[in-house]
Amino acid sequence: MTDTAPRWPDAATELRTQPFPWWTLLVTGLFAVALGLTVLIWPDISLKAMAILTGIWLVAGGLARIVAAFLPTGRSVAGHVLSGVIGIIVLVAGLACLRNLVTGLLVLAIVFGTTWILSGLALLLAGVAQHGPLRPALVIVGVLTMLLGVAFVVLPNLSLATLVVLTGIGSLLVGLCEVILAFLIRHLQHTGEDRGQQ
Repeated sequence: MTDTAPRWPDAATELRTQPFPWWTLLVTGLFAVALGLTVLIWPDISLKAMAILTGIWLVAGGLARIVAAFLPTGRSVAGHVLSGVIGIIVLVAGLACLRNLVTGLLVLAIVFGTTWILSGLALLLAGVAQHGPLRPALVIVGVLTMLLGVAFVVLPNLSLATLVVLTGIGSLLVGLCEVILAFLIRHLQHTGEDRGQQ
């Protein structure tokens, strides 16, 4: 009897088609975790301070995505373009926060929501295009990120306290998922390199 079960690609193949350099997810994940911890530890944060912290997070994430768009990977041209476009949007949103252009809760909530929806969409599309062990991880993180983004967009009357709690919990969840995903990709990279040397 022949084995007709579908086989996932080996680590080397998965590495060549990975959607993101592992370090970009690590950077964005660590900044998200730092943002989440900061706002939860500092519950009486002001709107201005919240906007500044958000700006730092978005600038770091935007720059990481822009740099990743120019790195040679196994992604398609569309993947590079998507990474670059999202990076530019996120970077501009971060600069707007740092330049004190975000002066209302609604605007800040929309910034959060849009950022997470775009980031989640990129992860989800990358996951759908994969055929190996990265696929479920990318899809899960992508869907979780998009759901958090949608929550910010569909709740227009957020108080600052609610925004702080949602931001803190959401940033921690998404950041931890991105960090774990980064190390998963890194592990595949080492596995692929080891097999290539054999």
